[in-house]
Amino acid sequence: MTSPTARRTVRSLAAVAAITAALVAGNATAHAEDDPRVEQVRQAIAVLKPLVKQPVCDEVPEPGRWVDAGTPDKGSANVLISAHRGANTLAPENTLKSYEYAFAYGVDMVEVDVQQTKDGRFVALHDSTVDRTTNGTGNIADLTYGEVRALNAADYEPWKGGEYEPAQIASLDEILALAKRVGRGVELDVKGSVTEEGKLAELVGEYGLIEESIWNSGDPRILVAEPGARIIYNRDSWEPGFLIYEIGQVAKVFGSTLAEYTPESIAAAHDACAVVMPHAYDAGADQEVAQFQLARSMGADGVQTNQPDLIVAAAGEAVDSKLVVHRQQKGHDDHKEAHGDSVCLVNAENGLGFPGKTVHLAKGKGKKSIDLTTGYDGCATVPDVNWRGSSVSFAGDGAVHASSGRLVPSNR
Repeated sequence: MTSPTARRTVRSLAAVAAITAALVAGNATAHAEDDPRVEQVRQAIAVLKPLVKQPVCDEVPEPGRWVDAGTPDKGSANVLISAHRGANTLAPENTLKSYEYAFAYGVDMVEVDVQQTKDGRFVALHDSTVDRTTNGTGNIADLTYGEVRALNAADYEPWKGGEYEPAQIASLDEILALAKRVGRGVELDVKGSVTEEGKLAELVGEYGLIEESIWNSGDPRILVAEPGARIIYNRDSWEPGFLIYEIGQVAKVFGSTLAEYTPESIAAAHDACAVVMPHAYDAGADQEVAQFQLARSMGADGVQTNQPDLIVAAAGEAVDSKLVVHRQQKGHDDHKEAHGDSVCLVNAENGLGFPGKTVHLAKGKGKKSIDLTTGYDGCATVPDVNWRGSSVSFAGDGAVHASSGRLVPSNR
């Protein structure tokens, strides 16, 4: 049952919205205590603070380091990695396969652009319209869940015409179920079509993922429904250290571009028991690893990335793999016939596949050998049955440990 206080909070959302906008905006240069934006942000904190239920912070604040940090903080020992729209360089963005590939690399969470359909269902799509990434047109808020799910979410380059076409826009339920299965979380970027933030928070709670997940939204209804939810503050460059510390009383995650951060602002966030996870991708794809390394040198706890495989490798957090062999079959359920073998490279713990990896087959003490490249689900088709009994190996790379086995198929 919703308490009277909670109901009053919800009824006053229209007035609160103008204040909480300060938690995701800010643009100029002033750093003084009398900057009017400081008071705006403090009003937002005052609204949210009674709703937030987080563990007691045992850090002893050091205000001097908010001005001159000296030696930067070390950041979290276990690097926090959020995969932006999934592994969007390995599969179409915001599709279930993109999220599966990200979790194959063991990331802590996947970033999901949450939209709400005309009939109130939650789906994953970045844009307010379906035009860019699907074969449809129109605002997603004007389409029903069934209409959205009927679209082809791989109808854009470089995916159009490839093995991932057609693909569905992922439902939030699918993504939450996947995250729960692999024991990871979700970063929810709540978009403008969402009108029922409380319902959204309750859904995440039903999957038991509140503690593992973070929210890119300052809407109080999230905290009314789930007081333990961790909200993100997207920093600008103007906020002084004392305000970062105060914001950290309600926002336990700091995001936005890396250029907005300094060792001093990161120290202030850490003193409030918050974590810092800037973007690694804003400087371009070829700079993601360098941006990650710069963020860590400043004390950041992790990053949001478009290329989780590269960041996992750079963080030194490679995952274990295993090779699984299947006998492919064709035909109807009551009349199937064996049709060659496939070998799949998957995460040893959660069984999710790694595409784009080289698997080596060797037979007759290496006299006969072949290299295969894994594709959909981390699998590759073995050319013919003459390879049965051969050794199968993956040499490993920075993100995935080596594995080996024999080409002895099991029925799928």
